[in-house]
Amino acid sequence: MSNDILDRIRRELDDMRGKVDHLRVKASLGKMELRDAVADLKHTFEPTYEKARTAATEAAQSGARETQAIAKSLIAGWDEVRRTYKGFAKDAGEDESKG
Repeated sequence: MSNDILDRIRRELDDMRGKVDHLRVKASLGKMELRDAVADLKHTFEPTYEKARTAATEAAQSGARETQAIAKSLIAGWDEVRRTYKGFAKDAGEDESKG
């Protein structure tokens, strides 16, 4: 999953959290039935929010680890190509500073 998508998910989750917090403020100032509805959110929204936020964070961390592994592999491959070239250049009597 790309970081742009994960960032968008995080922003949307945080936006939803803000909306829920806003409802809590209204509930503390408002009617009893709204307070009950907000109390229900603790059992429905909160666990879902936490799961989604954790999943997004884990996906981002996993992607970062995979990217680092790919980068290390590319560097190792490039180093091998360079060593191979230098070996061929030396065998062919080429000046290594030109390559």
